[in-house]
Amino acid sequence: MLKKLLFFFITIFLVACAVNEKIIPEEPEKSAFEWYNSGIQAYINHDYEKAEHDLRMVREQHPGSVYAKKAYLRLGDVYFAKGEHILAREAYGRFIKYYPNSPDAVYAQYRIALSFWRCRNSYDRDQTPVIKALKAFVRLKKEHPLSAFAHQADTYIMQCVDEIYRHELFVSRFYFRLHNYNAALNRLTFMSHHFSDLNFTDEMLYLLAMSCYYLGRQDDAQLFFNELKKKYPQSRFVEEIRDKIGK
Repeated sequence: MLKKLLFFFITIFLVACAVNEKIIPEEPEKSAFEWYNSGIQAYINHDYEKAEHDLRMVREQHPGSVYAKKAYLRLGDVYFAKGEHILAREAYGRFIKYYPNSPDAVYAQYRIALSFWRCRNSYDRDQTPVIKALKAFVRLKKEHPLSAFAHQADTYIMQCVDEIYRHELFVSRFYFRLHNYNAALNRLTFMSHHFSDLNFTDEMLYLLAMSCYYLGRQDDAQLFFNELKKKYPQSRFVEEIRDKIGK
């Protein structure tokens, strides 16, 4: 009886192994160029699963080839296209690590920054992705100022700053409405030094003036109100606070 049971389990094990071999077939041997070209064609056709598979096979079967180097970069593009930005940044980061002197390293750096930008939240939520994007774009400009990507980075840097500004203004407005004028003033003072030339500056000056006013800092309130009248004489905020601070 024991022999029969042993034979039964051995048979089941062998069958299971055979099934597994059918489920996971052995990959065919292809040249690095064949795998790479196949992966690129799949990427162009938006077949990202096949593109990822074929580009991975370049690295697995031909790790020392020039196409393996290219595959690292293109895998980043595949993940980026799929919206898998963490994987995209990892792939681009590995390319920069292994090939820092490659002409494509600046492209990888640009795509990392752009990936953070694509992950941004609305201005009323956490701005960590935007801050990381800003740092990455600034770093790119510093390290590759003559690159074509440096010019593109300028646009995104301004957009990043604008998003951070809108967030800071949202938080400051929130504190102001809660009558937490000290907290509002701290955020607003920071903004007045770093974002004075961006949009909504009239509202920022209004909140600065009113926060100072409610904190009993009448001279500071008057200074901010005078600046508001000078820069934005037609602003709705001028009339709104004229009766209180204008006197």
